[in-house]
Amino acid sequence: MEQFVRVRMVQGNGMDLSLFQFDYDLTFAAFFMNADKTIYGRFGTRAEYENAAKDISIESFKQALEAALSLHAGYPENKSSLAAKVGPEPLKKTPEAFPALLRYSATLDFGGSIDRQCIHCHQIGEAQREIHWYNRKPIPDEILYPFPMPDVLGLHFSPKHRAKISKVEPGSPAEKDGFRRADEILTLDGQPIISIADVQWVLHRAPENTTLPVRVDRHGEEIELTLTLNPGWRKGTDISWRTTTGELRLVALGGMVLEDLSDAERQRNGLGKTEMALNVEQVSRRSRRSSTTTNAQRAGIRRGDIIVGYGNSTDRLTESGIIAYVLQEAPQAKTLPVKLLRNGEQITVELSLE
Repeated sequence: MEQFVRVRMVQGNGMDLSLFQFDYDLTFAAFFMNADKTIYGRFGTRAEYENAAKDISIESFKQALEAALSLHAGYPENKSSLAAKVGPEPLKKTPEAFPALLRYSATLDFGGSIDRQCIHCHQIGEAQREIHWYNRKPIPDEILYPFPMPDVLGLHFSPKHRAKISKVEPGSPAEKDGFRRADEILTLDGQPIISIADVQWVLHRAPENTTLPVRVDRHGEEIELTLTLNPGWRKGTDISWRTTTGELRLVALGGMVLEDLSDAERQRNGLGKTEMALNVEQVSRRSRRSSTTTNAQRAGIRRGDIIVGYGNSTDRLTESGIIAYVLQEAPQAKTLPVKLLRNGEQITVELSLE
């Protein structure tokens, strides 16, 4: 740390979104940069709500710092390999330029109430999605499933290391591509990798239906592999933990929190393994933005109901899958029929999406 100029940003107001593109649902995120704004790498990863620090550690942060210093020592000769670490032009150049954040200014008045002026990072993620939703257009996968964790491809990483694989899921695309436990990712799609966040950045920017070249360190030997991204590969991503998903639950689920039934619970309720069966764990009473009741409550949906149909879909979907179904396949719908199993009886209610 002593070898870095350290700058802490404590609010999103005025943030240059052409430069600071990262997972806006993170609790902690770091950029390692040259003074000319060349990005060496990112740090900060999260995959669950309860334990925000489960996938990061001081050990992996130290390794990322060391790797960034190594890249800095090779600069500017290695500049071309770092070019893709900066993304394309964003939808808006600063957070307060989004329609949903127009009430904020680029600077803070420290003589006033700071909490009402400060733009939180998760609000930037929400604002990106709202542009599509309020225009009633499908939300693209890369915005609905930002910075996907590599586990969607069968790759699990050790939180104690820079980018070392701790497990490869049997039968996954990663296993078929030849990845092994203890492989350490050195480069992905030509970019030097100094953390799991760097892996996520490449995946975030990757197109559908392609292969990415990968160089790994396998017990001291460098191996060339390819990582296959099949069509729709992002859709297996779990977004239920994200703070921004709270807003999506209000929009697509009317304020419900849903949990997929286990196979044993399905059997007890006479439901098959491939059928939709989502338990209503919670029904919010109030919208976060107003004191009005939520759409799910107005529709009469109760905690403990089992959802067996949503719109015209009865396929087995997770909560994330239901949200995606509404926001991508039914963005023009004003209401959707929701089929419920309540005390063994099937009923249908109409859920407003307004």
